[in-house]
Order: sequence, then structure tokens, then C-alpha cells
Amino acid sequence: MNAGMRWRIAVPLIGLSLLMVVPAVFGTWVFWSDFGNTYRALSVVICLALVAQLALAVSIGVRPTRDVPWLRIGLMVVTFLVACGVAAVRRSV
Repeated sequence: MNAGMRWRIAVPLIGLSLLMVVPAVFGTWVFWSDFGNTYRALSVVICLALVAQLALAVSIGVRPTRDVPWLRIGLMVVTFLVACGVAAVRRSV
């Protein structure tokens, strides 16, 4: 797979990741003092999962590969689901 095709796949994934990472980090920073330690810890876990998702999206464009990087795309889906699951747990706390 050439670099142009890799970046054609990576750019939308980077954009979607940024749409999730920026509000999560900003919300965690703004509302840090409003909640308890459990809520804070879960917010940090969400932010870390979404930053990992962003790093995976960037790696799709940067790292050369012969085929479509399905493993990295799958890991992005897993990190998204982990962030959603932790957000659901955080909502019940």
C-alpha cells in the first residue's frame, strides 16, 4: 500500500479521533475540581484510551504496510469501545 492510500485511510480516522479526544481532555481539565477521585480516575482512563486511539490513527498513515492495516483499525475500535464502557461506568458513579 502506498503512502497516499495510507493517508487517505488515516486522515478521516485522525479527524474522528480528534473529535473525541479534544472534548474529553478539555472536559476533564475544566471539571477536574467538581468531582471526586473515582470520577477523576475514570476520566483519565477515558482520555488515555482516546489518546491511544489517536496514536493508532496517526500510525496508520506513518508506518508503511503492504495491506490495509486491519489490526490497527480494529484496535481503534477496541479503544473506542473501552472509552465508551468506562464512560458508562463513570456515569453510574
